[in-house]
Amino acid sequence: MSEKDTTASFLPDVQAADDAQVEATEEALESRGQLGRDYLWNTAASLMSSLAVVIMGVAIMRSGATDSFARAQYGLFTLALAIGQQYQTVGLYEVRTFHMTDVRRRFDFGTYLSTRLLTCLVMVSLILLHSWNSSTKDPYPAFTVIAAMALLRVFDAFEDVYYSEFQRSGRLDIAGKACFARIFTTTFLWSGLYWVTQDLLLATLVTFAVTCVVLVVAYGLPARGLFSLLPSFNRRGIGGILWECLPLFIAAFLNQYLANAPRFAIHASLGDEELGVFAIIYMPAVAINMLSLFVFRPLLTRMALRWTEGKRGEFFAIVRRGLLTTALAFVLVALVTYVIGAPLLTLVFGTDVSDYVPELMVLVLGGALNAAGVILYYALATMRRLRAVLVAFLIAGGTAYVAAAPLVRSFAMMGASLAYAATMGLLAILFITFILIPVRNAPTETESVNG
Repeated sequence: MSEKDTTASFLPDVQAADDAQVEATEEALESRGQLGRDYLWNTAASLMSSLAVVIMGVAIMRSGATDSFARAQYGLFTLALAIGQQYQTVGLYEVRTFHMTDVRRRFDFGTYLSTRLLTCLVMVSLILLHSWNSSTKDPYPAFTVIAAMALLRVFDAFEDVYYSEFQRSGRLDIAGKACFARIFTTTFLWSGLYWVTQDLLLATLVTFAVTCVVLVVAYGLPARGLFSLLPSFNRRGIGGILWECLPLFIAAFLNQYLANAPRFAIHASLGDEELGVFAIIYMPAVAINMLSLFVFRPLLTRMALRWTEGKRGEFFAIVRRGLLTTALAFVLVALVTYVIGAPLLTLVFGTDVSDYVPELMVLVLGGALNAAGVILYYALATMRRLRAVLVAFLIAGGTAYVAAAPLVRSFAMMGASLAYAATMGLLAILFITFILIPVRNAPTETESVNG
């Protein structure tokens, strides 16, 4: 679709308002004070998001239960987390990259919001179906526990539409504050409840109810002064967003599968206890993504503006900065992991992982390759090379589907670690290749946004 998808947007006064909004966003983005606030609160939210799983995992492992029971419970928690994250990509539909780089406001917020309501509804249905299929040995209560915990990811998917609009409006700091408050509440409330009750289902249900209230307050109140909170059920606009983001969604779904394929293979071949151990040794890989995106994520809207303005040198400079940050994060995390990684994880989670140092190092490498792939993915998405993104993920996803289960059956934990690192490396190589290949008859930067 080449035109704006709201009839009112063709009116002169509305178009002038859109232009004024774009100018205000650009002024905010160029403000050093605003950039500092963006970094501060985006970092706080990202850090809280990254630590959430760790804190909840520690609550399970350190709750006073036997080591075997704690590992099994943590394995069940990890399975629910994997299912929730897999279908969170459906709820998100990977609209964030398109939304916050839609600096010329081709679609209004109401259309983005109504689209998110639709995708979240589909997300819930798929979580329920997968949870049932994953608990066939004990449909109840395993199904209710897995489904309830997986459905906590709905909050991440829904709040993202507000996060993206705040960032598009040049107020990433507000989004960061709201996201931090929501994740902080979810994490510590759930952890405290489980610590006291050792009941996964009860802790999850109470946390779900309280988080609904926090979500409305944290995002709804500050949003009232910046943009309308009402959805716009414009079928043409919703269809336009779904069509535009379809390649990105498929790519994101496959990307999440790359991370989950080893987990699903472990659950099928080795069991819940081993899945719990794998979740523990996977933590350093998450740290690399966290460190890399701290620096890179606040630059995404600036990167989009540089591309639309035709400043390709500055655009690729931002990409190189992100890759350099990833390389430095890899060196730091790899060094710390090799020296004290296993003892530190054992101390934190209370279960011995000293036999898994080789797997730890392979996973750290995989985490670095994943972080580099995320940065290159954002670059290709901003360039609107969506077909290239899709092809890369199809190849990597097919490789993971074929390789993960045999590797786990043959090499157990090391097989899962190798499957993860190999597919992430393949994905990064494919992204670099597509970025370097010139496109014939490529649209101009202006056309790529407005056309």
